Amino acid sequence: MQVPLLTDFKRLEKEQQRFLMFVAINVVSWQNIIGPVMILFGRKIQMPESLIGLLLSFMPFTSLLLLFTLPMLIRIGPKRVMMTSWFLRNIITCLVFLMPLALASQVKWLSWAVLLVSILGFCVMRALGAGGWLPWLHEIVPTEKRSTYFSTETAMTQLINVAVLFLQARLLAGNPDIPRFLLIYGIGIAMGIVSLITMGRIPGGEGTVEINALTGMSAYKKAACDPVFRRFLLISTFAFSGLVWFSASYVLYLRDVIGLTDSLNMTLTACSGLGIFLTIGPWGRFTDKNGSGLAMAKTMFAHSFAPLILLFLLPGMKGGTAAALAAVVLAGVFNAPFNVAANRAMLNLVPDESRIGYTSLWTICTALALGITPLVAGFLIEHFGLLGFRLCFILSGLSSFMASLLCLLFIHGKAGDRSWLHALVYTVSLPMLGKIFWITMGLDKSNRKEETEI
Repeated sequence: MQVPLLTDFKRLEKEQQRFLMFVAINVVSWQNIIGPVMILFGRKIQMPESLIGLLLSFMPFTSLLLLFTLPMLIRIGPKRVMMTSWFLRNIITCLVFLMPLALASQVKWLSWAVLLVSILGFCVMRALGAGGWLPWLHEIVPTEKRSTYFSTETAMTQLINVAVLFLQARLLAGNPDIPRFLLIYGIGIAMGIVSLITMGRIPGGEGTVEINALTGMSAYKKAACDPVFRRFLLISTFAFSGLVWFSASYVLYLRDVIGLTDSLNMTLTACSGLGIFLTIGPWGRFTDKNGSGLAMAKTMFAHSFAPLILLFLLPGMKGGTAAALAAVVLAGVFNAPFNVAANRAMLNLVPDESRIGYTSLWTICTALALGITPLVAGFLIEHFGLLGFRLCFILSGLSSFMASLLCLLFIHGKAGDRSWLHALVYTVSLPMLGKIFWITMGLDKSNRKEETEI
């Protein structure tokens, strides 16, 4: 009996496997630089919650630089752009090693500035090249293999995340000092350099056409004027915001309100990654058989329960760690397949001749949700304390539930096929909950027979 991850990996072509190897090494770098450890590092140097929200918003907001990089991506190709930017992002991130000097000055804002500037530099360089990621994937991964690719990528990255997060938990055990945080960053930068080697071995990603100054805006206009893609984009953006209300606040809540140690915080996140690894395959196969819209609706509905658990979890409550574990794992297990289904649907809506314009507009619009949400969350938490956390969890639960209805009405079906009342009754029914559980456990019939639908 073969391991599902290996089976799916073998179904992919050589160039797709190489891209996955690049992703595997890159995720180690990513997790060690801007993963949950970044939040804990910020709190270690007493950075206020609003600046933590700013840190979390850097990555999505800098993605707006795609507005200016589209002509470059078309002219010289995604591969060269990504190679250059990935190299520079690792060099700039080395600024974090100035942290001991900043702390020695005993000026708090100076240490905050070091972390902010190094993370901002990382995110800017990443953004300049990240616009090439999806067009490159669109080129080398055909339609019939996209769900397999994305579910394999997610399972693989989560398995790696589990290992990385458990290692981080070990390094941050007790009362971690600054050198231990810097060691984690050093590992991240080193693996970022290694990822360049694997990226260079991936075929494709070449520039193919000469363009003029107006081509970039024309590419965006074509995507924005596509009514089906526009509707999908708006619903997905709203859904991503619902996910981020939770992800931007739970680490701080568990650390500062519930009182969990940094090590235990990382352990819970690692357990979430393990849950994703065990369940992403069945959800990927369900998406192949039933379409992305239905998978998006079911996973967003299931995700809405995670913030509700933390909403009612108060300091000193008996069984608090178990409840926190349930919330974090639940959120991760359904966040991941939503991303798989959304990215699959997006690529399937993209015409071959306009892939850079469509995928760039997708990245920019989702970046707004991923950037604005943590900024507002940080503001609410800093100014309203426990009430701010509760507002974040309420907004996450409500947004996830509403996004589920929208996905069911306008992505899975066509406008007018169902009424809002019908969608609401279907979504909150016991059969819906039972179906979600059945899929997650790998017991759905889609997990027993391989079928593919757009």
